[in-house]
Amino acid sequence: MRDIPFFLKTYLAKRPFFLSLIRAKEAYLFQRFLPLKNPILDIGCGDGFFAKTALIMFENSTENYIDVGLDLENSRIKEAKMVGIYKRVVKYNGSKIPFPNRYFSTIIANCVLEHVMDIEIVLEEIYRVLKPNGLFLTTVMAKQWEKYMFGALLLGSRYQKWMQKKQVHLNLLNADGWDDVFTRLDFSIKEKIGYFPKSICMLFDMAHYLSLPSLVTYKLFGKWVLLGDKLSVIYPINLLSKILKTNTHPDESGAIFYLLEK
Repeated sequence: MRDIPFFLKTYLAKRPFFLSLIRAKEAYLFQRFLPLKNPILDIGCGDGFFAKTALIMFENSTENYIDVGLDLENSRIKEAKMVGIYKRVVKYNGSKIPFPNRYFSTIIANCVLEHVMDIEIVLEEIYRVLKPNGLFLTTVMAKQWEKYMFGALLLGSRYQKWMQKKQVHLNLLNADGWDDVFTRLDFSIKEKIGYFPKSICMLFDMAHYLSLPSLVTYKLFGKWVLLGDKLSVIYPINLLSKILKTNTHPDESGAIFYLLEK
């Protein structure tokens, strides 16, 4: 089983500091359930980097590769085709998933549901294409995230509204709210983990501004990180990993991991 330092180093070599913090922890949570049962759907797959980092155990084998990566036309789905971990990459309209009923054994969605316009329609579709007793693994940002942001402590609700718009957070619910959405659509909650305590939320918010050089290099060169593995050595990996290992009660967490069953 890979640990948080592995995922943190992998992300820091390719992605901005702020994104590395949250994705390293999420990758650690997802890979606890490997191997996933095929066929697998990655909904909101983006560029595919998270799935490749968290879910592909053996680089040179297609045995554990993901059957379908699904995302919107205006997403980074074109990059997902280049990653080479999906058997198929499919565009969709944000509502109707273009697959038959009871098609997938496993569905994953990492930090997707807080961004969707019609969340119940999307979840109904996920439920429809999932086989009976199939698993849905997902992470969601929670209402506490807004309260814990470092900028919110200084600037209050104006900062919260600005960040909500910037991050396109359309659904920020507390733990009870997310529970209600899932159970109302007949999902059974098998496991729930609060993985973003207040201290990490504050660090994550500040890390956005520490990552501005990565935005510049991406605009100029099409790469978030120019020095790759060489740059990751400047970060205190052991200290950051120790901080990221901390979980908290879902009611007090800025983000929640769910293992759901149909």
